[in-house]
Amino acid sequence: MKPLGTLLVRETHGIRRFLYPLATTLELPHGVAPADLGLARSGGQPVPLQCTLEPKRDSAAVRIDFAVSLAPYEQVTLILGTGMDTGLIDDPISLRAADGYVSEQRRVRLEFERTGSISQILYDGIRHLRGPSRITRNGEAAAGTDHVINAGPLGARLLAQCRYADGCRARTTLEISACKSWAMLTHVLNEPDPHDIVSFTLPLEASSPLITCDFGPGGGVYGKLQGPASPAVWQTEFSEGRVHWTLATAGRVDCQGTISRPEEYRAQCWFHWIDRNKSLAVAIPGIPEDLRQMTANLGVGGDITLSFELGSTVRGPAAVTVCYHFLNDIPPVSAATSPQSILLPPVVAFRPGTTA
Repeated sequence: MKPLGTLLVRETHGIRRFLYPLATTLELPHGVAPADLGLARSGGQPVPLQCTLEPKRDSAAVRIDFAVSLAPYEQVTLILGTGMDTGLIDDPISLRAADGYVSEQRRVRLEFERTGSISQILYDGIRHLRGPSRITRNGEAAAGTDHVINAGPLGARLLAQCRYADGCRARTTLEISACKSWAMLTHVLNEPDPHDIVSFTLPLEASSPLITCDFGPGGGVYGKLQGPASPAVWQTEFSEGRVHWTLATAGRVDCQGTISRPEEYRAQCWFHWIDRNKSLAVAIPGIPEDLRQMTANLGVGGDITLSFELGSTVRGPAAVTVCYHFLNDIPPVSAATSPQSILLPPVVAFRPGTTA
C-alpha cells in the first residue's frame, strides 16, 4: 500500500449518517490512474470508492465518490492510496442504456432520459410517477440532448447540454447513489436574464385522496391536501438580506414568518409529500445568490412544481439544485431528518502526502 493522503470527514449537525454518499475532487499525482486508488478507514477497513477523471484546461483532476457511516458529530480519517483493497457496496447500481437509461437495484428501479428528466421510479414495484419530470425556463423546455454519463456501482452522474429558443445555453446534471433512493438535479442557466423563472415539475402517482405534507420553514409546519380546491403553496421572497415566507392552503394563508439571516433559511428549504403507501422528501440544497422568489406548489392530484424567479441584478451562471428522495410507507412524523441530512452534508477535506 502506498498512501497518498487523508480525507477528513466531519459530521457537523448532530445527525447520524448511514452510508452517506460524499464526493470531492483532487489532483492526481503523476503516474497514478483512477483505477489504482483505494480508500480505507484508519484501522484498515475498506471504504466503497468510485473515481472519475474530470479533465481541466491545464491539468487532470479526479472526482472521488465514496460512502461512509458517521455518528452525530463524529470525525473520521480515511486513508487514500494505491495498492489497497476496494470497498464493496452490498447493493450496487446496475446501469443499462435503453431509450434513455435504467438504473436497477434490489428494491429501486430508476428510469431517466438523456436530457436528465426522470421518467419513472419503482420502489418495491410501486410506481411513483405518472409521467416524466420537467425543467422549464419561463414556461419553455430547452432543446438538445448532447450528454455525457459517468457510472459505476456506487453511483451515476449524467450531464446534459441544452439550449433555449432565445439562445440561452443551459446544462442539467442528474446524480444518483447506490446508497440512497434519491435523485439530485441541478439546472444551470449560462446566460440568465433578470427575472427568469426556472421551474421543476414532478407528476407523482397519488394513490389516495388524502395527502399529508410538512414543510421546513418556521421549524416545521404540517398540513393536509384534501379535495381539488386545496393545493398547498409555500412561497418565499428574498429581499434586502431578509427572507419572508408564507404557507397557504386553498388560497388561505395558514402560517408565515420572517428571517433576518438568509443563510439560516437554507436549512429549512425542504418538505414531504406522503400518501397511503409512498413518500417523497424534497430538499433544495442550492439556489442562486440573486434570487427574488421561490415557490413550491403541491397539487392534490400529485403535481409538484418548484419555481425559482431570479433577481433583477443576476449575473453569470445561475444554478438551482433540487433533490428528490423517494420512499415507501413512511409515517408522516418519522422522516424529519431526511431532507435536513441532504441540506447539511458532512464536511470533507483532503490533506495530500500525509496519513497522520
